[in-house]
Amino acid sequence: MKDNKYKSSIYHKIIFAISLIVLLFIGVITVKHINNISDSSRLLMHTYEVNLELEHLFSYIKDSENSMRGYLISKDTLYLKPYRTATKNVNNSFLLLNNLTKDNPIQQKNLESLYGIVNKRYEYISNYADANHSIDLTKDNHFKKNFRESSTLLVEIRNKLNEMVALEELFLKERNKLYQSQIYLTPILTLSILFLTLMVLVFAYYQTNKDVEKLQAANIKLSKSQFLSYQAEILSEFGTWEWNLNNNSLSFSDNLYRILGVEPQSFEASEESFLKFVHPEDIEVVKDTNKKIVNQEEVPYTYFRIIKADGTPRLLRATGKLFTDRLGNQTVLGVTEDITVENDKTELLKSNYEDLIKANNHLKIFEESSKQAEILGKYGSWVLNYDTLEFTYSDNRFRLLGFEPQAFKPSIEKFVEFVHPEDKHIVINALDKAQKEKKFPTINYRIIRKDGKIRRFRTNATSFIDFLGAKCMIGTTQDVTVDYNKSLQLKARNKELEQKINELNEFNHVASHDLQEPLRKIQTFISRINDKETNNLSDFGKEYLSRIESASVRMRVLINDLLQYSRTNKSENKLEKVDLNIVLQDSLTELSQKIEDTQARIHYTDLPEINGLQFQMQQLFYNLLSNSLKYAKEQVIPEVSISYTEVMAKTELLLKEKQNKKYYKFEFTDNGIGFEQEHAEKIFLLFNRLHGKTEYQGTGVGLAICKKIIENHNGFIFATSEPEVGTTFTFYIPA
Repeated sequence: MKDNKYKSSIYHKIIFAISLIVLLFIGVITVKHINNISDSSRLLMHTYEVNLELEHLFSYIKDSENSMRGYLISKDTLYLKPYRTATKNVNNSFLLLNNLTKDNPIQQKNLESLYGIVNKRYEYISNYADANHSIDLTKDNHFKKNFRESSTLLVEIRNKLNEMVALEELFLKERNKLYQSQIYLTPILTLSILFLTLMVLVFAYYQTNKDVEKLQAANIKLSKSQFLSYQAEILSEFGTWEWNLNNNSLSFSDNLYRILGVEPQSFEASEESFLKFVHPEDIEVVKDTNKKIVNQEEVPYTYFRIIKADGTPRLLRATGKLFTDRLGNQTVLGVTEDITVENDKTELLKSNYEDLIKANNHLKIFEESSKQAEILGKYGSWVLNYDTLEFTYSDNRFRLLGFEPQAFKPSIEKFVEFVHPEDKHIVINALDKAQKEKKFPTINYRIIRKDGKIRRFRTNATSFIDFLGAKCMIGTTQDVTVDYNKSLQLKARNKELEQKINELNEFNHVASHDLQEPLRKIQTFISRINDKETNNLSDFGKEYLSRIESASVRMRVLINDLLQYSRTNKSENKLEKVDLNIVLQDSLTELSQKIEDTQARIHYTDLPEINGLQFQMQQLFYNLLSNSLKYAKEQVIPEVSISYTEVMAKTELLLKEKQNKKYYKFEFTDNGIGFEQEHAEKIFLLFNRLHGKTEYQGTGVGLAICKKIIENHNGFIFATSEPEVGTTFTFYIPA
């Protein structure tokens, strides 16, 4: 096996050396060939440059000829400028051509001959550049001779240039032929060398591939195994370890470090370093397990706790086995798994199972209580499956129809059989709407029970989707026969109450007319006696007459107050916008005499508009102001303050409401005689008086009227007072 490896190595070295030589050879050939091509290309460009410059030279000569002819013909010196420019360009062109053909003796000789011809021609022409313009050249024979000679020289110049161009064309053909041959040989030579190199490389690859294939296969298999093992450790949350007993060395896999809560290979693996992470109560368990493994005892899974680097406790499960190789080396191979989540799931499963048993017991209790509730409440429940149109009845649903529970299979047709013939259309229309629109309206109808009794039912239902995704409708049906009969009785009682109210209204009419008529006669007779018979009465008679007069006055006031109280019953009139500023001014006008007599001071702010009844709010303000003036302290000027604010119900201690409802809060505060707070509710009772008839006039009806008015406006009224300090009436009206 070693010989094969050695030969393989020699082959690789030879192939590598040959490849280097071939590449070097190719490089040399390529560089040389590129240089040859570069030289050929340069010579071609040189030939093109010479030809181009010869053309330029002839062009410059023609330009100078044309300019001079123009000058000689027109005598215009304007032509002399392009003539001199062309002459200068000719000289420059000769210099450039001389430089370009310096490596060609033939062309140098031709260029020298050409220069002589051009120079001779310029000698003929230049004599006339500065000639006197007055000379007539057409009559000058010497000019004619020179001009003809100049034209002959121009032809010679052209011939000489053509000769030089023809020579360059010859050079061009030869150089182009050489360039084409070099270009032609380049790919053939290159491909030949590359093919040879490729053959060497293929042979080298073949020899190398044979040696590498087995190694690659083994490496791939090992890499897959390592990758799968690595991923398995991460996914399954376990780590592996090896304990070499010969040298007492440990090695941990990367994931075992992660299980401990540290970076892979962050510390040297050893029993001592591992035991640092083990829970103090489980260290002896781990040590005892290691001893049993070394002694080749059968050890089941070992469970112990660790404390990770971040302080988190985890539960691990570990197992290991002792292996001895052919050389007698002993190694313990082990696996350690984090089973904290698995253990938590087990505990959670146990807890859920216990909770499920409890929930099941509660469900049974709830089901039984629901059955009892249906019996007591005289209702039954039902479920309609939209897909199958099958009904499910509760037990009491059967009882409501006069049957034993589950006595028949529920269906739409079966139920309609029990419905009273006059009410069948109500039930059928509701069922059709439930199937089409998935809505079931609340319906009232009659049924005929099994025993023939007619009962009144009320049914309502709602759609829902059960846990299996089935679309259903759940409903309840209640026997409302007793409630229906009670409603009939209530209607009868209401009718009787309306009759009583009508009788009271008739009484009010009698009180306002029939009772006041004899009272007016009594007061009339008393007035006549006072006018005509007073002197005939004894002192006792006068006193009795005075008492009769006072009693009749109180009787009239009492009747008026009773009539006013009866009129404050909630009116059927619709509420309208009422400006309380106007109400207050009217009340002050009505009490103006009393205010003037007592010199009272009334303080008030702008009041809002409310939805109310104008005449009742007028009564309210009048009675409250009149009450404050009536119960003023002696020798003290009465002062009354009227104010209002907008408040929320939940922020007011006097109100029992805990809602975000807005109210207008009004306060009437005076400095009168006041009263004990314990009487704050009594003062609003009908005929209730805190003082005697002789102390303060009144019937005890005024504040009762105020309370009735506030109640008619869905409000509240309260009184707070202190003797000899004053009283505050606070009332709330919805904003």
